[in-house]
Amino acid sequence: MGPGHREGGPRGSGSKTLKEFPERSWKVGQRTEELAPGLKAASHWPPGLESVPMKFLGELDEASLARTQRCNRRLADPNRLQAIRDTGLMDTPQEEAFDRLARLAAQLLNVPLTIMSLVDSNRQFFKADFGLPSPFRETRTLPIDASLCRYTLEGEPIISSNAPADPFLKFHPSTGPWGIVALIVLPLINPEGHVLGTFCCIQPTVREWTAQDHLIMKEMTASIMTEINLRDQLRKLKAEQRMRDTFVAALTHDLRTPLTASKLSVQLLGRRHADLPSVQTSVARVSASLDRAERMIQNLLDASRIKAGKLVALEIRECDLHAVAAQTLDELSALYPGRFELKAEGLFTMRADPLGLRRIVENLASNAAKYGAPGTPIEVLLDRDETQVRLQVRNQGAPIAAEDLQTIFEPFHRTQSATESAEKGWGLGLPLVRGLAEAHGGKATVTSSAEEGTCFTITLPLDAAARQRLSA
Repeated sequence: MGPGHREGGPRGSGSKTLKEFPERSWKVGQRTEELAPGLKAASHWPPGLESVPMKFLGELDEASLARTQRCNRRLADPNRLQAIRDTGLMDTPQEEAFDRLARLAAQLLNVPLTIMSLVDSNRQFFKADFGLPSPFRETRTLPIDASLCRYTLEGEPIISSNAPADPFLKFHPSTGPWGIVALIVLPLINPEGHVLGTFCCIQPTVREWTAQDHLIMKEMTASIMTEINLRDQLRKLKAEQRMRDTFVAALTHDLRTPLTASKLSVQLLGRRHADLPSVQTSVARVSASLDRAERMIQNLLDASRIKAGKLVALEIRECDLHAVAAQTLDELSALYPGRFELKAEGLFTMRADPLGLRRIVENLASNAAKYGAPGTPIEVLLDRDETQVRLQVRNQGAPIAAEDLQTIFEPFHRTQSATESAEKGWGLGLPLVRGLAEAHGGKATVTSSAEEGTCFTITLPLDAAARQRLSA
């Protein structure tokens, strides 16, 4: 908890000074003199403040002395200190999320100073404030020997209407010399019960705090802890996601070895019994299942690369997009007969990864068949110019929701309609489409409306190898 407040109002655009609040009774020219006499500059700190251990200016009663001793023992608790480090807030710049609460508390309580602090083992760090004066406005720290907030480490607040008359506070070296009179200091307690710091309000005159004042401070303190806890949960979720991604990448990589061995064994079995139709039928079924498993593993590997911000690996060679699309749609027609209409003329020769092109067409066409209006035609259109080709897949049906359009290419995201449908999926198809397009140096976009239906557009350069050389 700091010793005073500064002239003027809170930092940030559009914020008011204390003088601008008509209900306040403070005289702006007197605030620093009332609340922090002699502390307008660092040279006016009490001599030796940074090095002298805490010495009360009088003899404490038995209860007050016991409280200081218990709190002092908690000061260096390694679990508490780790909890403070885990917040990631120590020695960080001020943030509007916390400063806003400090300003609001000052306005609601009609006080000139509010501070959010973290209490480390050797210092108190001012993370947010309203009205903090120099030198604390610049240093943002207070030596722990001068800290009053350290005596909330048992989880109990410090509340006084008149600190100079309080049995405990009247002898504290920061109250009398610094003009602290009325104050409410509430501990910031995390879900594990560790006191991270405090949120306090200070007034330089005697004030009887009301139940409403107490409630306001409790609510503001709870809001601060909600912000801290949400950030902590987000940090843990991100760490868990990174671990999961690493695990998936390792697992899918390890699965490829036994899968490759299985495919070789099946091929060998087929060659040894080439004259037995029943064996050949079984070999074909097993081979198809192994191919499907291999595609799923490759999809997971590529999804991991995409989430890590890496490009999907390609094998670039000369190929014809028209031929690739025709063959892919012909194979899909066994599952969705009569649905696909390929509209293209001539050759679409380009330097690209033919397997990557196949995966793009396959994912877009099968998605259109699964989630488009049943029985309606699905158009696959190709056109080109001197530098690029364009592939479009159009289907009719319910439009994609606007909020889903923003995230539809994100890994593991499924639209609301897809989630509610009978179709199973991992949310990998469209992210892979975009990842493959970008690896070629192209892009993927989508439009959707009730009138025009849904259209996915893939734009690719005629020479993906040239694009890869430029980006290397």
